[in-house]
This record gives sequence, structure tokens and C-alpha cells, in this order.
Amino acid sequence: MTTAATMVGTHPAAAKAGASGVRSPAVVVRVAVALLALMASAQVRVPLPGTDVPATLQLLAVLLTGLLLPPGAALAAAGLYLLCGAAGLPVFAGSASSVLGPTGGYLVGFVVAAPLVSITRGEFAAGWWRCLAAASLGAAVIFACGVLWRAAGAALLPGGVAAAVYSGLFPFLPKAAVEVALAAAAARQWRRGREPRVLVRLLRKQQ
Repeated sequence: MTTAATMVGTHPAAAKAGASGVRSPAVVVRVAVALLALMASAQVRVPLPGTDVPATLQLLAVLLTGLLLPPGAALAAAGLYLLCGAAGLPVFAGSASSVLGPTGGYLVGFVVAAPLVSITRGEFAAGWWRCLAAASLGAAVIFACGVLWRAAGAALLPGGVAAAVYSGLFPFLPKAAVEVALAAAAARQWRRGREPRVLVRLLRKQQ
């Protein structure tokens, strides 16, 4: 039988905090922090030659969201970010003034990738290689969604599908590799050290 401890890890405090999903006070705080991180990461924009998609810290933020939150919470954070942008708040990067813009596929990819990374990461004390594999899968999903979205509108782009792939993927590969490794390392270090103690203190205050 699947238990809360199996779903969120072997640490008793983590199991109790994750038992009620997003409704847990500790998880609600983490969803809010992840949402703010996603919004802030979009404001760091570096134009790149050959593409209308700016380099941001959004990939790193999405990967950390998936690596540090339960699947439902990760989905909630990414979904709320998408809804805030769709509602007109200036939380998207660069030319992404709406979900239907040329970079909309990446935004949709965030919502798919965040919970998928969390599910792939698995247990609470997952090792670095497991975190790396989960982050790599998340990055692949985001770029696949982004490139497919751009390719769907390839008739509007000079060069067609090839231009969509070139402008939507190749310029970002070196940066993505660094962010994947950094997210895996940061998540592993966080999970090995600080988070259990924080959750224990939060749970003691609730008792």
C-alpha cells in the first residue's frame, strides 16, 4: 500500500507535511515561494543573437520547483504562474506578452515539466544522479514543448521548421546543461540538510 512516507520520502516530518498535499502549511509556503521565484526568474532577460527568445533563469526555477516540491505542489506553482500571466500580469519574459505568443510552448512546458520532475525525482532523499535525471527530463520536456509550439507556427517564420528548431533550442543548450546540473546539486544539498530541520520546526509549532 502506498503511504505518504513512500510518496514524499522516508523522513517522518516530511511524510506528515506531505500527507495533506498542497493544504499543508509548510507546502503552501513553498508553493508561494516557488511562484515568486518563477516570476522573478522571468525578469532576468539576456537577449541572444539569432532568436527572439531571451535567456532567463526560468528553467532553473522550474527545475528546482519540481525537485523540491511534491508533484501536486509543483503543478500548483507552475499552473498559478501560467494563470497569472494569462490574466495579464507582467510575469512572462521578453516577447511573451501572452500564452499564445511565440514562446507560449515553453510556458505550457513549465506546467508539464514541474510535476513530472517531482514524480521522476521520487523519494525525499533521492541521490544526485536521480535528481540529475529528473532535471534533464524536465528540461527536455520544456524545450520539446517550446520547439513544437514554434514549429506549429513555422509558416510565419523565415526558414520554416528548421528555423524554429534553431532559434528555439540550439542557443540555449550550454546554459541549460549548466542549469540542470546546478538544480540537481542545489536540490540534493537542500534535501540532505536544511529542509528536514525546517519541517520539524514547523510541525512542532503546529502541535
